[in-house]
Amino acid sequence: MRIVHVSFHYDDTISTEEELLEKHYTITGWAEALERKGAEVIVISRFHKECTTRINNVQYLFVKDKLGSKPGGWRFPLKFLRKVSRLNADVIHLHHLTLSLQTTLLRWLLPEKTAIIIQHHGGPLPAKRKRTVHNFFTSVADGYFFTTAEQGREWFMNKKQSGKVMPVMEGATFFNYKDRDAGKEDQYIDRNSARAQTGIKGTPVFLWVGRLDSNKDPLTVLDGFGLLLDKYPEAALYMAYSDNKLSDTVENKIGHSAILRNKVILSGNIPHHLIEMYYNSADYFVLGSHYEGSGYALSEALRCGCVPVITEIPSFRMMTGNGRLGALWKPGIKESFLQAAITAINKPLIDEGKACIDFFHKELSFDAIAATAMQHYRQVVHARAKK
Repeated sequence: MRIVHVSFHYDDTISTEEELLEKHYTITGWAEALERKGAEVIVISRFHKECTTRINNVQYLFVKDKLGSKPGGWRFPLKFLRKVSRLNADVIHLHHLTLSLQTTLLRWLLPEKTAIIIQHHGGPLPAKRKRTVHNFFTSVADGYFFTTAEQGREWFMNKKQSGKVMPVMEGATFFNYKDRDAGKEDQYIDRNSARAQTGIKGTPVFLWVGRLDSNKDPLTVLDGFGLLLDKYPEAALYMAYSDNKLSDTVENKIGHSAILRNKVILSGNIPHHLIEMYYNSADYFVLGSHYEGSGYALSEALRCGCVPVITEIPSFRMMTGNGRLGALWKPGIKESFLQAAITAINKPLIDEGKACIDFFHKELSFDAIAATAMQHYRQVVHARAKK
């Protein structure tokens, strides 16, 4: 089976294809895992230059046109779409749900045998009118990848399309938990050697990795953590973030709180290749998200044995085995955060950390995602052959 992954957008600050593939490691990880499952995989992307490369049996094609890094909904990258249509794919896997007009045009260009899968990569629901337009033009797809079926039912407004939703995790991570002293992977013993490198300390240590915005809701997390400090005064919360829309508000809240001032450390923007050590230094991972397409930071935390204390939203429920790992809490409610944190703390930490790592391997790793995706690919190819 020939699978072609298609990306319309690219980062115009990236100068080389090697840098682009390194940044978008979820695509390469997914593609290589599919290849290990027996698929022939091609990844094609628009870019600022024309080039090709082959890495670990996966072919990468980069196509240059004049439309810039992010073509809008009314612009049609015909050169790019024609190249995609000539790849003789069994399945086209599109990484953009809202470029619906381009999807319809591609369907006209493709051979009849080729199935189309469109993957949702997060973001809030568009307004009803815009969603109606997208629903109409993306109806040419044979299936839709969402992290959960529940998310897909929210997006699509008729049963026929929502019936095409196929749950699969959005991406994975190459992060690891390693005992730095013994050098044995996946031996959850202690955090001491990692903490020696990061300087993190506290009993227990909580870690936030995510934007400081209203969706991830750092203010409720801070309120809940303040309540937790009454019961666990030696606890500490470290916050790593890139987008800092609420940074002034967060800093003011911490600075004006006697209980938070010395217990919450704003670590700021930590380079991605260094954040692994922070996960390996923490006991618990926290977020206050009201909505997520999936949860890359949660995936990284689980892989490093960092126990989740996160909100009860569809993607997080799935990624924690329906709340079996750590504890879930209701978005926006500080008392719910407090209760969830206490529930997680009362579980044996070493056993829970191991359970997080095991769950990641079985359900959220690249190989696990590829196995699920291959089932879905076969289903749409078989259905298309019967038309």
